[in-house]
Amino acid sequence: MSTRRSDSAFPVSYNRDTDSLTEGMTKREYFSVLLMQSLTTSNMKFEDEYQKARLAVAEADALIDILAYEANPKA
Repeated sequence: MSTRRSDSAFPVSYNRDTDSLTEGMTKREYFSVLLMQSLTTSNMKFEDEYQKARLAVAEADALIDILAYEANPKA
């Protein structure tokens, strides 16, 4: 199964304020959150939070690219 940045990690979520179902976060967002959490607890030093966030997103994109390639190496 191929992985794309726009695939849903959690296809549906519930909004209590509007009592409705909404689209969940993408795999890219979910992976970025997990990577950001890891970077926050690491001993790495960053110029600012934006540098840390950019690295988390770049690492999430790299992970997705590798997963997609492994699922379909000839594409």
